[in-house]
Amino acid sequence: MASHKPEESLRWASLLLMTLLLLGAPVLAQPFQEDPEDPGPTQADDPCQEGKRLYKAADFLGARKALLNCLNTSGPAVETLIPLVVMATREGRLGEAQRFGAEAVALAPDDPEARYWYGRALLRLERTEEARQQWEQGLALDLGHFGLLEGLARLSLAEGETAKAYQLLDQMQRQGMNTPWLHRLMADITAGRGLWPQSLAHMRQLMLLEEPTLEDLLVASELSIMAGEKDAAIQYGRQAVALQPGAASLGGLGEAFFAVSEMDSALVYLRRSVDLDPSLVQHRFNLANALEVTGQVEEAHGHFQAYLAAQPDDAVGQFNFGVHLDKLGRSTEALHHVTRAIELEPTMLTAQVVRIQILEDLHRWDEALQGIDQLLASGAQESPELATWRQRLESSREREFGAMREGKVHILHMVVPTREALDMVLAALEKGDDFAQLTVRFSSGPAAARGGDVGWIKPADMVAPMRAAIEALGENEISPPIESRGLYHLFKRIP
Repeated sequence: MASHKPEESLRWASLLLMTLLLLGAPVLAQPFQEDPEDPGPTQADDPCQEGKRLYKAADFLGARKALLNCLNTSGPAVETLIPLVVMATREGRLGEAQRFGAEAVALAPDDPEARYWYGRALLRLERTEEARQQWEQGLALDLGHFGLLEGLARLSLAEGETAKAYQLLDQMQRQGMNTPWLHRLMADITAGRGLWPQSLAHMRQLMLLEEPTLEDLLVASELSIMAGEKDAAIQYGRQAVALQPGAASLGGLGEAFFAVSEMDSALVYLRRSVDLDPSLVQHRFNLANALEVTGQVEEAHGHFQAYLAAQPDDAVGQFNFGVHLDKLGRSTEALHHVTRAIELEPTMLTAQVVRIQILEDLHRWDEALQGIDQLLASGAQESPELATWRQRLESSREREFGAMREGKVHILHMVVPTREALDMVLAALEKGDDFAQLTVRFSSGPAAARGGDVGWIKPADMVAPMRAAIEALGENEISPPIESRGLYHLFKRIP
């Protein structure tokens, strides 16, 4: 490892600082050779010193002329070449930057700064592997070079090597760098890896270093929820509302209340957010879930539909809407959405289990058994529970097939006591309401608590008007009302 005197380190640090501070200056497209007909500005007797002075003063046009003159009169020197690399890289003269960078490294192979800027020029030329090699060699010379550490970290991030990137950034932090951008980047990396407490710690550190923005506070609230610090989530949500009241901050606070199961407050803030800005669909989705949890299923239904209209490829949204529909007794529709969730996210184990449950409810035994076999083959679930479930499905299938061979059908039976109640039931059925749920609400029959499920029956055992109505039914069809002894009977044949 090369050693540097303190004044040399200070010199390079000064050059790097000036470069970073002046990145916003206009681009200067200058040819490699000076124009012999343009004498340029008058330089001091020592063009090398004059070039360095002009470079520090941000007079890049004059600095370049002087430093090129310095090369011609005094020969190559690393302190002359590096500023030329910096300016050429910054101004888009990449061929020139690469040539000067290669010359600087050849002249001073143990200088990490030369390798850093040569790597920068190579990266701009999309010669990524060569840039990486220069930076890795430079880091071997100086493990504390912040530019090399950051450059290699960002290359690692671009290639999906997040653990390696974080390790390099952490090395920068341990060596004294404590800046908001560093903690923000480390927070992003750890959040992407599901390291919620670690990500939250970085967010807190950056908010100590600079005034938090609305986005910072909302991110901190979400991370607090994921890290299990729910009180902190509400605190950050309140700070966000105080800083900038609006749909985004109100929705964030509503999500925090939802996370701590304070549903009344969650509904207040989520409703206000959706009313202010319906385009913030994530808050609408959370509102739908909060309404579902509190039993306000009709209002939830509309918000689920609006969310999926905006985000049709969200697997969680499809799954939650499927569960919602299943609770409403709309099993066929529920199956469609749960299946779509699995198509979007094949590893969603909960959706696979729920799909099998819906198939079982629909008596689609072969498909349900196939789903269990797929879970068994994947090893995703405990085999004993799945094996028991499989046996139950096989038994149910055999009982059903046996009943069908005997001429039996599976029936839901609703007994409505008055004409007024019947009119209400018929209107609800016309709207698409679930027969079983209506049976629980309106039926006075003995099977009302079971949604009218009387099991498998032989139509031949029924009295004539009812027998004819049942025999005429196809699967999932509902009979017209049949009046008998002042009561009104409705039947639904199910699979």
